[in-house]
Amino acid sequence: MERIEDRDFAEGAGMNSIMRLLEMNGSYPLTDEAVDETVTRTSPGNYALGYMDGSTFMVSFIGRSDSDVRGRLHKWVGAPSRDRYAPASKAAWASRPGFLMPMDAPALGRVGVVDGNYTRFAYSYAPSAEAAFERECRNLDDFGGSGELDNERHPLPPSVAWMWPVHSHPNR
Repeated sequence: MERIEDRDFAEGAGMNSIMRLLEMNGSYPLTDEAVDETVTRTSPGNYALGYMDGSTFMVSFIGRSDSDVRGRLHKWVGAPSRDRYAPASKAAWASRPGFLMPMDAPALGRVGVVDGNYTRFAYSYAPSAEAAFERECRNLDDFGGSGELDNERHPLPPSVAWMWPVHSHPNR
């Protein structure tokens, strides 16, 4: 998970910067009601899942739907995060070049378990499954890939994604 304030943007940090980077609308509460109110079309699209840390949307997962982003988001309501911990800003120590961590210190950014479900989402429509795939790849790369996010692997193109059952169900 990456805080948007940690990135260098010409137009400033915060919620607007993260949405510009994602090219998405949001963030919204990840509830069935909020999904129905905000995602009104049946369309391919992209989404980001996460939670709020103060006024910052913390991205935990990047995904897409090749045909119905609203339907895919409904499947994520109440789904547990693969790896949810309090943000590094809550830690009593921080990582700096040359700073040695105590042997018994928790991993960076992993300070006490918090609510294990995704609580917020952002989304965008895509003109095609291929366009959704391309944006998913860009977003995943922008936010550190599967090493920094809950995503377990790089996205598969639409032509082969149907063969990978994990892609179609959020509760891996």
